[in-house]
Amino acid sequence: IDAVRYAADLYYKYNLYFTYIYSKIKEYNIQLENSYNIDEKGFLIGVIRRPK
Repeated sequence: IDAVRYAADLYYKYNLYFTYIYSKIKEYNIQLENSYNIDEKGFLIGVIRRPK
């Protein structure tokens, strides 16, 4: 039962995380080309600019 409970809780946490990220992307009108890879360290959102 512990493994099943853990898996269910994990799904809930991932769902919360991606719902939150999606809401921030919409809130700040971030274009998809300005979002980057998700790995174990997090999610990077930004715009890369070249120095003038």
